[in-house]
Amino acid sequence: MKKYILSAFAALALSCTFVACGDDNDDPNISYDTTAAQGSAGTYSGTWTRTGDDGTTSYSGTITLAAASDANATNVTFSCPEADLNATSLANVWHSNYGFQFFNQTVSSANGLGVAFSGRIDESGNLISSFTLSQKVGRKNYEFKYEFIGKK
Repeated sequence: MKKYILSAFAALALSCTFVACGDDNDDPNISYDTTAAQGSAGTYSGTWTRTGDDGTTSYSGTITLAAASDANATNVTFSCPEADLNATSLANVWHSNYGFQFFNQTVSSANGLGVAFSGRIDESGNLISSFTLSQKVGRKNYEFKYEFIGKK
């Protein structure tokens, strides 16, 4: 029995020596010509999808990013007149591979949307963003999940 246990441990030890370690140098070094705030700036036109208790509705609209005074910040304007959505919020922005990401998790006076939000812009200029927002419709407040897909 001891012989089998020792053989099993020997096999385990031997197999561990053949585990390959990945080489992190395969990742290309990316150099950026602009700050993330400058590179992501622009108007992205697309489709807003609003989901609530009453179902899902799609609208045309935009998200506009404008560089703020800080190189790591951008002003994000959410616009969808049909869904009564028009708000501007300050957000952190950074390079993400060949695109950008932005977010604001602070609910404060600097966040005109009033809720946490995030977004991603890929290397082709496609922007995806989402958040959940409470809006008054008639006399009642409703929770809506908003998703945006657009292009610069």
